[in-house]
Amino acid sequence: MASTKGDLRQLKQNSSATVAELKSFLKELKGRSPQEMLGIVAGSQLVRAIGLATVIVLVVSLIFTAVPYAMADRDKEEAATKESSAPSAAEPAIPKPAPTPSPPSPAVAQPSPTTPDLSTLGVNEERKAPPNKNPLESKKDDFLKGLE
Repeated sequence: MASTKGDLRQLKQNSSATVAELKSFLKELKGRSPQEMLGIVAGSQLVRAIGLATVIVLVVSLIFTAVPYAMADRDKEEAATKESSAPSAAEPAIPKPAPTPSPPSPAVAQPSPTTPDLSTLGVNEERKAPPNKNPLESKKDDFLKGLE
């Protein structure tokens, strides 16, 4: 398990390496024409990485969309073929009469659910707000006040 101190040290090393890479990149751009700068940016393979990431996301989304859709169609076809290939009965089935339910015995008493007392929570209470004031607005929590 990594320690916080080690993680912070590694973060410092990685960020300093990133700063060094940015500084060297900016030094390469200094004193060059825009056409040369575009060549340097294209050489950094950023465009290639974005294109590759886009293609990968599109392929993954296509796989996770098309495959389940095709499998659902195949399942429907298999169910239809099973129904059509099932042998038909020579005689129609005669439905059996449903058994009549027996009344519950009085010896077994079912427990009735009790409703909790919600009066202490004020669930059924109604409060009237003044018509000229919005109860949802509060003057105390003006968090944008210090930004002016």
